[in-house]
Amino acid sequence: MFPKIRWRVSVAFIVLDLVMIAILAIQVTRPTCNHNVACIQQGIFFTSVLLVLATIVVGHFVSERTARPLRQLTQVIRRIEAGDRTARMLPLTRDEVGELVRAFHQLSQSNNKRLDMLSKAYTQLATAVQYMADGVLITDESSTVQAINPAAMRILETTEMDALERPFAEVVRHHQLIEIWQRCRQSWEEQIEAVEIGNNLFLQTIVTPFPRQEARGFLVMMQDLTPLRKLQTVRRDFISNISHELRTPLASLRAVVETLQDGAIEDPPTAHRFLGRAAHEVDTLTQMVEELLELSRIESGQVPLKLQATTVSELTLIPIERLREQAQRNEVEIILDLPAGLPLVLADAGRIQQVITNLIHNALKFTDPGGRIVIRAYTKERRFPGELIIAV
Repeated sequence: MFPKIRWRVSVAFIVLDLVMIAILAIQVTRPTCNHNVACIQQGIFFTSVLLVLATIVVGHFVSERTARPLRQLTQVIRRIEAGDRTARMLPLTRDEVGELVRAFHQLSQSNNKRLDMLSKAYTQLATAVQYMADGVLITDESSTVQAINPAAMRILETTEMDALERPFAEVVRHHQLIEIWQRCRQSWEEQIEAVEIGNNLFLQTIVTPFPRQEARGFLVMMQDLTPLRKLQTVRRDFISNISHELRTPLASLRAVVETLQDGAIEDPPTAHRFLGRAAHEVDTLTQMVEELLELSRIESGQVPLKLQATTVSELTLIPIERLREQAQRNEVEIILDLPAGLPLVLADAGRIQQVITNLIHNALKFTDPGGRIVIRAYTKERRFPGELIIAV
């Protein structure tokens, strides 16, 4: 009826005053009083006592009705503080306390939504960091490690128990990493540097400061570039070897041409022999060019596999025929040893033939005249079911 607390209290005491005035009037106007001063004083005293008692009763009732939902709301707040996000309280009144309860519920629901969003974002971020190939390590401003992912533990050869709440220098145990972190702390700018640490690991290290005042710290990322560096080393060695290998056939071709120009071309047997040497060197150069082209295709990802059922003889005979003439010039015998009953294989015939060709070509380079190159094929079911091995 009266939704506001102040009106409820005011009306209660107004009604109480009116009732007391009515009681006093009835007491004074009784025929037995007859305007007797003592009787009037007695009525006033009696009415005052009733007024005090009634005020106490009404005040207690009003305060209890107001305080009860506040106590319940306090209990709900304490439950939420303890972690019970499902704690609820229905508005029992339509006064200011009821409005407070409704506002609190709206705030609680809004906070729950924000917490759910933050929890989801944190879970996604933690999962991403957990499965990152790069090592991630977080320190506070005093260099104490606050978080570390499995990749960083693998790189630094440590465990989460040994890393957390430990100084950064104690965890990484490498002066270059420590110096990068210290430079970032001094300049408060991102630091990027490639370092090589123990166990032949080559790392691209990035140290980034957290700019927020309430969460000052540093993010340390370690990208393991060891496979890339090994690939670069292999490529460099390969180019160096190819350059060296190219000199030999080119020098031989030049010598053949110069010899023929000097008059050997007039002697048919000598000319035939030198032309045979030239053909051999051209074959060598062609093979090198094919290997370079294949390397380029592999690095560019342009080597799709075309798998189909094929016979082992088809995989081996074509490379042998391709290099048989070169083998004859080198006076090397190529022997194919294929047992009967070999199954069909699912393979990219062109790629397998190219591999076998490379193996035979390498064998020709390191086999002395009069030697033999044997190509075998056999199954090895005990190791892996369906496995077939081709060996040169």
